[in-house]
Amino acid sequence: MTLQTISITKIVNGGYGFGHLESGQVALIHYTLPGETVTAIIEEKKKNHSFGKAQHIVTPHPLRRKPPCRYYTQCGGCDLQHCDYALQLSIKKDIIKELLARQQDETLQTAVQLVAPPIRSDVEFNYRQRIRLQVKDSGQIGFLRFRSHEIVAIHSCMLAARTINDSLSALISVDSFQALIKICSELELLRNPESNKTICIFHILRKPRPADKKAAEKLVSNIASIECVYFSGNDFQITDPIGYTSTKKNDRLLTLRYPHLSGLPEGLKLSWEASGFCQLNLAQNRKLIETVLVFCNCSPNDTVLDLFCGMGNFSIPLAQLAKDVLGIEGQGSAIRSARKNGISANLSNVLFKKEPVQSTCKKLIKEKRMFDILVIDPPRQGIPDMAHDLALLTKKKLIYISCDPATLCRDLQDLTRRGFTISKIQPIDMFPQTHHIETVVLLTSPQTMSQEPVCNISL
Repeated sequence: MTLQTISITKIVNGGYGFGHLESGQVALIHYTLPGETVTAIIEEKKKNHSFGKAQHIVTPHPLRRKPPCRYYTQCGGCDLQHCDYALQLSIKKDIIKELLARQQDETLQTAVQLVAPPIRSDVEFNYRQRIRLQVKDSGQIGFLRFRSHEIVAIHSCMLAARTINDSLSALISVDSFQALIKICSELELLRNPESNKTICIFHILRKPRPADKKAAEKLVSNIASIECVYFSGNDFQITDPIGYTSTKKNDRLLTLRYPHLSGLPEGLKLSWEASGFCQLNLAQNRKLIETVLVFCNCSPNDTVLDLFCGMGNFSIPLAQLAKDVLGIEGQGSAIRSARKNGISANLSNVLFKKEPVQSTCKKLIKEKRMFDILVIDPPRQGIPDMAHDLALLTKKKLIYISCDPATLCRDLQDLTRRGFTISKIQPIDMFPQTHHIETVVLLTSPQTMSQEPVCNISL
């Protein structure tokens, strides 16, 4: 490893400070800020760039601060704790703008001016309702070190909800927990929004035995903040909850309520299975849903196609406003939850199908189906090679929700080449203290030349 002095010009996707080595090669330096001069250790050299870590800040940014977390720079989770929250938001906006400006398509370069300031989170810490901890053979639990398979042992996480940290602290000191952790590869801790208690999912290396279930029962009875325990593994289905008092299966769902959601005639209730996906920052999820509703600007005559619909995070509120909604999702747990959410909301105009998204789009095209509004919230890899099909399915507008700015920009280039027009780009800070950023983009369909109507819903 070599030591070099580097001037940082900007922060790029991934949270790296961008600079150059003495040789002229690009250097990506972790834990730096724009305008800083740092002494950095070069840890890994690639053909076109090198990775490094700042060892000494020669010229600090005025908004640099002491990171509050004792595990900072050790675990691979946070990478922006060393700066003021307002600067974090500015950095995230600049990351999106920089990626757009680097695209070869002039349309995307022009779209840089459409990037709005990120919608800030009301809290900087304790916002995650779920964490997943890695487990070593020795029983050590924690997060993976940055760019490594080594585990950094932790006793708390400043991003996790307080009840999760309380539960983790209590678990570590209990003998029955130590017995269970020895057969684990991972441990998930979830906060149930309704009870404000913690659900534990032990990902174990073999099928659970009676002794394991007794140990789980002890955890629930001895730790007040633990609601129930599940066992999950590669060769068996997730178990029924252990220690849960209700016998009704529907009561085993985690439930989130937004009593007054801007733009909806009624509140919103969403439930999902413990092993299923939901947004990690539930408070910011409200703002995400409201942004999507604003961009959709549904009328009672509109039809909506929601791709990668999950448990109905957008489908359920949109069905309160639109003529009908079709949700497509390939994950079984999510579809089961979505269907239950539709029934719970007394909605007869929403249909959920468990099908692969890409092949379903082609089937809908063959059936000559078109939708006024298309909402798509894909996983991190985005929607490569789908632009052509989406153009044939969308009458008025497409709302693209992205969790990765790099794949978003790639997909926006494909979509604009198929005739879509970018109208709005709204980042939402779902993950304070990290470089990650959610982005909602409104695109006008090539099928219509009409001017975008004025939104009648306000955030």
